[in-house]
Amino acid sequence: MHYASGHSMHDLGSFVLLRSQGHQPFQPLIELPVTDQERFVPQRKFSYLDGETEVGNSYRYEVVSRTTDGYTSAPSNKVEFTRIWPKPAKPNKSALPALTRLPSNSP
Repeated sequence: MHYASGHSMHDLGSFVLLRSQGHQPFQPLIELPVTDQERFVPQRKFSYLDGETEVGNSYRYEVVSRTTDGYTSAPSNKVEFTRIWPKPAKPNKSALPALTRLPSNSP
């Protein structure tokens, strides 16, 4: 990891995912620890799937980073979405029709 100045970052401790439902204030949802500072190939991507959302509700998310000595960054850009039911898949008209077994010609 690197600071915006390009210097190496060795004191990054975690990322905190904040969530807001509707227009409520942001609340911490989960803290993702960064524990690979001394590894040969540090982890470059972090992910989290929020399994507590409900269809029809709107959510906003942002991320802050924390150093190992307790400093917290400014929040990231906000992401907003409304969870909806997925649309049914359209039939694939280019697919081959199902094969049918022909009757055997043997007596």
